[in-house]
Amino acid sequence: MIQRQKAKIKLAIFVLAALLIWSGNSLYAGEAFELDGDPTENDLRIIAALNKLTYDRIISNKSTKGFAYRYTSRWYSPITIDVFVLGFSKREKLSLIRIESPKKGSERAFKNYLLEELTRKQVMDGQISQGHESATETSGRKSYLISGTLALLEPATSVYYNSSKSPVYSSSDTLKGMFGYIAADLLLAGLGYYYASTTIHSHSAIQSLMGKPTPSGNVLESPGAGVFLGLLLVPRLYRMVGSWQDTYSHNRILELNISKSF
Repeated sequence: MIQRQKAKIKLAIFVLAALLIWSGNSLYAGEAFELDGDPTENDLRIIAALNKLTYDRIISNKSTKGFAYRYTSRWYSPITIDVFVLGFSKREKLSLIRIESPKKGSERAFKNYLLEELTRKQVMDGQISQGHESATETSGRKSYLISGTLALLEPATSVYYNSSKSPVYSSSDTLKGMFGYIAADLLLAGLGYYYASTTIHSHSAIQSLMGKPTPSGNVLESPGAGVFLGLLLVPRLYRMVGSWQDTYSHNRILELNISKSF
């Protein structure tokens, strides 16, 4: 009994560690650009541009964190974006717009979209050359069915599929996502197997004499098999949500014809 309780404690600790491995979106680098006009003048324009991107899933957030304005996507929006607007001196009438999103690639994508939508001007030369190079590599629409199926089979392959030639992912996003899921999957599977194996009761000589059936030793037939299978399912369900978000964001960018700007 004590051994089983210790196994449960270890299991809980390592599950928490695994969750931290693949959900590492806590620190956003952010992308920023300047826009003519003060934040108040640009308020409605920015909201309109963001609502066009997200199909009216943007709200004005009162928790501005020291900025003049802040706009965030609603909790149910498949596109996750956080936009901060800061004004310079009133004499200059300039706004600094900062975009944050879980991935560096999506931050760059949303920044270029807003820059194009709000200014209707060409991006600076350095960004143009970089954008055309990426635009030629951008693939067509992604499939929800393929990405979701891969997420159930192996989450890392779903990340690779969604990241391939997509402006939503940078190379670092791809490596982080793939290795994070591989590590979490191996860790959870190992812990689940260990816990399930501890629930297989040994067969004593007395039980053999009494004619009781001998345990097969198969983990899937043990009392802890449910925990083992449940831990295998956790990263797959988590990735299925992520695959839906990634596929939606990629296809939405293509619909708006902004992939050519990357």
